[in-house]
Amino acid sequence: MARTNLRLLKPGEYRPDWSQSARGGGISPIFLALVAGFVASGIALYKGFGSDRAGVFIFVLCGWLISLCLHEFMHAAAAYWGGDHTVAGKGYLRLDPRVYGHPVLTFVLPLFFLLIGGLPLPGGAVSIESHRLRGKWKDSLVSASGPAVNVVFSIVLIVVLKVWGPGYIFYPDVPAHAGAFWSALTFLAYIQVASAILNLLPIPGLDGYGIIEPFLSFEWRRIGAQIAPYGILLVFALLYALGPDRNFIARWAQDILDGRSPINGEYFGYHLFRFWGSLNS
Repeated sequence: MARTNLRLLKPGEYRPDWSQSARGGGISPIFLALVAGFVASGIALYKGFGSDRAGVFIFVLCGWLISLCLHEFMHAAAAYWGGDHTVAGKGYLRLDPRVYGHPVLTFVLPLFFLLIGGLPLPGGAVSIESHRLRGKWKDSLVSASGPAVNVVFSIVLIVVLKVWGPGYIFYPDVPAHAGAFWSALTFLAYIQVASAILNLLPIPGLDGYGIIEPFLSFEWRRIGAQIAPYGILLVFALLYALGPDRNFIARWAQDILDGRSPINGEYFGYHLFRFWGSLNS
């Protein structure tokens, strides 16, 4: 999600410290646990160990949280490179999900939207003191660096699905030992593509607007700042009003995956992820 801009009236001098302590003490154990859960559940799904529904839920959830952390980390890393070294002291360079926003708004609410609609609500946010950034292009790059993570994730997953995945999935028979794995991987790819599309919309409050904001006039930026707190809510209100059949984000994501991922993969991945429901619902 778009970073939050902070502007101090009288910014003090800040001397950058490139030590590990200044960067927050290394990678967060929570992030490493997410990676371990992602890898372990992926192996279990591919080998056919345990419950498919539990495995898909853990695999997709861990993969999505990993991408969320990397998304926000890249915002912070670009800001650090661009001149705002305060992000190190705020812990943003540790890949710690706890520092990337409010627990409810960052994790609970996005997970709720993911569970009920299969469309991830971007939940994280880092506070960037944009007056410290050295130029408009660096300011723009800070916003672009987050969605770039989702784009890279999408490309990697689509290549894996295209090159090594089955042509179709008739769960759980084709292939019997890995149908849940390829379904989960396809649904995760869909989430990453949808996240990239959503974040790149040029709407205040989203990264797409942040990319162009530094080049807008003061008046447009003032109007955008007033809309930004409600931008994502406006998007989802619009999607709700249009209904599932006219959800342009979901449709664009499905069009991108069409022909590049197993047939039925997204369908089975989504319904396995919703472990409490019926597979045929």
